[in-house]
Amino acid sequence: SLIPCASVAERNLLADTSKIVEKHNKTCKRKDDLRKIVTDNLIALDYNASVCKSKWEKSPSIPAGEYEYIDVIIEGERVLIDVDFRSEFEIARSTSSYKATLQCLPYIFVGKSDRLLQIVSVASEAARLSLKKKGMHIAPWRKSEYMKSKWLSPHTRLTQPKLSGAAAADDDQEVLECEVGELDLIFGESMAFSEESVSSVKPISSPAKVIPPAMTWQLPAVRPRSLERGNKVVVTGLASLLKEKL
Repeated sequence: SLIPCASVAERNLLADTSKIVEKHNKTCKRKDDLRKIVTDNLIALDYNASVCKSKWEKSPSIPAGEYEYIDVIIEGERVLIDVDFRSEFEIARSTSSYKATLQCLPYIFVGKSDRLLQIVSVASEAARLSLKKKGMHIAPWRKSEYMKSKWLSPHTRLTQPKLSGAAAADDDQEVLECEVGELDLIFGESMAFSEESVSSVKPISSPAKVIPPAMTWQLPAVRPRSLERGNKVVVTGLASLLKEKL
């Protein structure tokens, strides 16, 4: 009951992970390379996945160490993935009983930490009994405490989560608004200064143009000739002729 996935989401995640591992397992010689490929492919499938590095300090019973695995956040809960889980429990000169136990462990583990803790406890105890039966020393890194520390110690997520389309658009909009705001601060002040400067400058008055009066042609003034010379009235023209006939 400890081996199968506990939920539909875990089973779907195991199926996706298994396909990725099967596709790239032959070309990847190192576990860390395969781990990164699996993580990148899960992110491409819209999983919130990351490579995790756990680290623990030395204690009286076990040495210090560190370990890497994958986790996926599903509905706010961590689901742990180990792409080569079974190999972590292999020991030399194992008994037939332990070999049977080892065969029950999954090649790829996908599940939450509580189920992982139970599996590690059972497998570590079976390894201890196998080594004891063979009269072999139990190395510190084979103890249950050390094995649990690999997946359950304080960890750091090493992969940045990929933003969804809406979140990425919102993030781009925030950056754009921030940049526009900065431009407003820079150019707004300079434009305000320029407008102030322009409004404070008085226009230079140009000298008034003198428009000459319209040059209209007029008849020259005729001065009337005086008809009286002294006390004598002088009659001219037609009037003088009539006067002579009279």
